Amino acid sequence: MEKELTVLVNTSDSFEDCWDPFFTLFKRYWPNCQFPIVLNTELKGFEFDGLNISCSKVAEGETRRLTWSECLARCLDKIDTPYILYFQEDYFLEEPVKEEYIHEFLNEMREGRADVIRLMELGGSGPWQPTENKLLWRVGKSSRYLLGLQAGLWRKSTMQSHIRLHENPWQFEIFGSFRARRKNDIILCVNRDFFTQPGAAVLPYKATGVVAGKWQKHIVEPLFAAHELTVDFAKRGFYDPAEKKKKANIIKRIMGRMRSLY
Repeated sequence: MEKELTVLVNTSDSFEDCWDPFFTLFKRYWPNCQFPIVLNTELKGFEFDGLNISCSKVAEGETRRLTWSECLARCLDKIDTPYILYFQEDYFLEEPVKEEYIHEFLNEMREGRADVIRLMELGGSGPWQPTENKLLWRVGKSSRYLLGLQAGLWRKSTMQSHIRLHENPWQFEIFGSFRARRKNDIILCVNRDFFTQPGAAVLPYKATGVVAGKWQKHIVEPLFAAHELTVDFAKRGFYDPAEKKKKANIIKRIMGRMRSLY
């Protein structure tokens, strides 16, 4: 089983301050994880005692900064398993992982009944339809987030087929969802009626610890304090939804959207 699945923790070197708390909580709440773990870095390495982590270092030898999608694509090329369990570095676990469901859902993919199974399904991601497996719903093609980057199981080839090298994460989700409506991938998610019950989540974390490059205070402060994790919050600062976001040049935005349609 461990030769079929890789845990991919997608990150950036600029988020290095998230790695120690992420893997501290990962080891605490999934101590017997037997799957190889790949931390998708640009240049940096990282080790954590007791965890089998390799760093992708996808930008080694590059003279320019790679896009988010280029980093992801290069990392996937280095992974030799047909399935991945996708995380990002700010998906901070807060309760034990329900590994039995990961094995059960991986079998659904092995049998050809799913290409993607989203393990953290947020409320605005529907519509959904039931499947033969009562634990899983199918995500409707009209969903705005037919593709999503919350934690989930992916067939590696499916993720690769949706990548456009110029895109950032937001574009991957929004424009990738538009493109996905023209494909026949089977995209499932966990049954929210069951897995949103207290203590039922497969991968229990709050979405998400970092927003717009800044800490989500109400998530990370109590969680890190409860686990005696010391982090310098001042370096990144806390997210303030009232702050105005810097918008990209209008021409670049239009060109990016046109490139993402296909």
